[in-house]
Amino acid sequence: MKKSTLISIALIAVLGFAVYANSLSGKFLWDDANLIENNMYIKDWANIGRIFRENILAGSGIKYNFYRPIQILSFMLDYSFWKMNPLGYHLTNIVLHILVALTIFWLIKVLYNDELLALLTGIFFITHPIHTEAVAYISGRADSLAGIFILLCLILYIKGLHKNTAGGYILMLLSYALALLSRENSLILPFILLLYHYSFRQKIKAGKFLPISIMALGYAVLRLTLFKSILTNIRYSTTFFQRLPGFFVAVCGYVRLLFLPFKLHMEYGNRLFSFTNPQAILGVLILACLLVYGFKKREQDRLAFFSISWLFITLLPLSNLYPINAYMSEHWLYLPSIGFFLLVAKALSYLFRTKQVKILSLILIVVLLSFYSYSTIRQNNYWNE
Repeated sequence: MKKSTLISIALIAVLGFAVYANSLSGKFLWDDANLIENNMYIKDWANIGRIFRENILAGSGIKYNFYRPIQILSFMLDYSFWKMNPLGYHLTNIVLHILVALTIFWLIKVLYNDELLALLTGIFFITHPIHTEAVAYISGRADSLAGIFILLCLILYIKGLHKNTAGGYILMLLSYALALLSRENSLILPFILLLYHYSFRQKIKAGKFLPISIMALGYAVLRLTLFKSILTNIRYSTTFFQRLPGFFVAVCGYVRLLFLPFKLHMEYGNRLFSFTNPQAILGVLILACLLVYGFKKREQDRLAFFSISWLFITLLPLSNLYPINAYMSEHWLYLPSIGFFLLVAKALSYLFRTKQVKILSLILIVVLLSFYSYSTIRQNNYWNE
């Protein structure tokens, strides 16, 4: 491994611990009560079979439609070391977030063979305050778990297209199985693979693509038959067209939060909006402009097309077009935000490599990183109790 790569890995890890260190003093909050404190299953390894057979809250005696055994298994591991000390659970969340950022660094290197681009994408991802809910809130770790396994599966899939090995193939399928058992939005992976093939002009190999698609389909069928739902345990009487304006309002809100991460909220509610709502109209314009730009530039600037498409494809399972429990939520940006950070990293890496503005670009990178870091540290304080 090159020295520059080791330095990049160390920088991402140090930043991750630095910006989330003050979350270690946080308490158990909200869903932590039933997922951890009242969950009898995590307190005895004899229950390991039950967490893979039953819903996520079965250990607390609650019927629920979410099935995330890997998340409960991670709590079981934490309990073995830390019992009811929340510090250890917070530490695990920080480590998982760092692992996601390092996997992003690896993915960008695989895609573009550009270490500066990969580093900037990784450090912006790990410090941006939009991820505080997924990291500073113990129950939010499902996003990190799914993120690690989705990205790892994608990396192994890409590598397997060029150099096929039995070990890599097995690890790819195992990674996707673990992603599905971590969080429901992992179902979107086959569409991410199609995006990769289209963006990078790579021929689809049935032996690689079909097993992933079959696993996704099988998982969806099992969820719909055994748990009666895929994404939520709440039944809504709203129609697709009643929820649609809320999707555009969310697009507007998400873009604002990525550029200006102020006034962050734990909950946005399950509100309905009209098509005449100013935010819905602005959301339509933002979405249309980004998609038109992405498709027009798909030949000259494939990175822009890939990034924009990644953002919206990975957001689709959590868009409330299929009814879920809110019209938007900050932690739903965990995976989609990678597309945004890749675009920012591309712009700043281009400036950095332009001799006339290299110093200016370095100042911009430091200022942006400082702003993200300060905002995250400040936001962690709200999640402490």
